[in-house]
Amino acid sequence: MTRLPWIFLIIPVAVVFASCGNDTSTLKIGVSIPETTAPVYTLMKQAMIDGEKDSGVKVLWNGVRDAGVKQDLATLETQQIRRMLDEGVRVLIFKAVDEKRAYPILKEAERRNVPVITLDRLLVSINVRGHIAVNETGLGEAAAQYAIKQIGYKGNVLILEELTGAESFRNISLGIYGVLDRYSDEIRIHSHASRLNPDIALDLTDRVLKNYAGNIQAIIAVDSTLAVGAVRGVQLHELTDQIITVGVGAGEEACRRIMSKQHDAEVDRMPYQRGQEVLKAALDALNGRPFSFDIELPNGRILAKTKFGAIRLITPANYSAVRRMWPNLFEDKK
Repeated sequence: MTRLPWIFLIIPVAVVFASCGNDTSTLKIGVSIPETTAPVYTLMKQAMIDGEKDSGVKVLWNGVRDAGVKQDLATLETQQIRRMLDEGVRVLIFKAVDEKRAYPILKEAERRNVPVITLDRLLVSINVRGHIAVNETGLGEAAAQYAIKQIGYKGNVLILEELTGAESFRNISLGIYGVLDRYSDEIRIHSHASRLNPDIALDLTDRVLKNYAGNIQAIIAVDSTLAVGAVRGVQLHELTDQIITVGVGAGEEACRRIMSKQHDAEVDRMPYQRGQEVLKAALDALNGRPFSFDIELPNGRILAKTKFGAIRLITPANYSAVRRMWPNLFEDKK
C-alpha cells in the first residue's frame, strides 16, 4: 500500500433521493450505497449536496436500506439504480449491497454508457472507471506512528484488535504491526482481541495493566469503541498521564474524551472531504478527464485504479476539526 496524503422503481416502493427533480438540462450524478445512517455517509452525502450549486450538477443519493423496505436488498438495489439510470444520471458512484450480485447493474450502466466508480467495496474482477476507498492499512500506520513517537520509540505497546477478524480491522492491524515491527529491538508488542464493546475492552485493559503492573507505555486500538474502553481502563489505574492511547475512527465518545484530555488521539477518515473527492471524481468523468488515482490495486485479473481518501489525527490540540461530524459535542461545551 502507498501512504496517504495528510489530506435504484419498478414496483411501488418509497425511495427518497437527495435531489431528484425533473430538470433534464442539469447533469445528474447517482450515488447508491447500502445505507446512509452511519456518520461517514451522512457527511459524504452532505459534502456532495453542498457542492451541487458550484459544480452545476444534481446528486441523486440512494441508500438501499434507508426507507426500511422489507425486500431482498440486492433486488431492491437493482430496481433503485435502474430508476436512477432512467432519470438520466450520467455517472454512478456505487457501493454494492452484495458484490456477487452487482454484475447486472454494471452491465446495465455500461449499456447506457454511464461510467461507474465504486466506493469502499471493490467488485472483484469487474472493470470500472475507478475505485475510491480508505487505505485501511494506512489508518493503522498513522495510529502506530503517532503512538511510538510519543513514547520515544521504545517500550511496551498493547494492541487491541477486533475479535471477529473482519477484513477492515485486519487491514488496520496490519498497518499497526508493519510500523511497530520496524522497531522490534525497542518495542515490545502485547496483542489482545476484544468484541466491539467498551466494557469488554475496559475489562481486558484492566487485566493487562494488572498483569504488567502498569508497565505499558501505549495502547493502540483498531476502533474507537475499543479505544474508549482502553481509556477507561487506564483511568481506573490512574495512569492517564503515563499511557498514550490511540484509536481509529474518531467516534463520538472517543472524541469527547480527547476534548477532555483523557484520550490522546484518534485517526479520522475525514468523510466530508471524501465526499468532496467523490464529487470531483464524478465531475472528472462528466468532463472527460482521467480518473485521478494513487495506486492500481490487483483485482482478480485486472488492476483497479484506486484513489485513497485523506486522513488526519485528532488530538486535544485540534479537536475542533470534528465539529461537523459531532456537533453535539460542541453544543455541550456552550
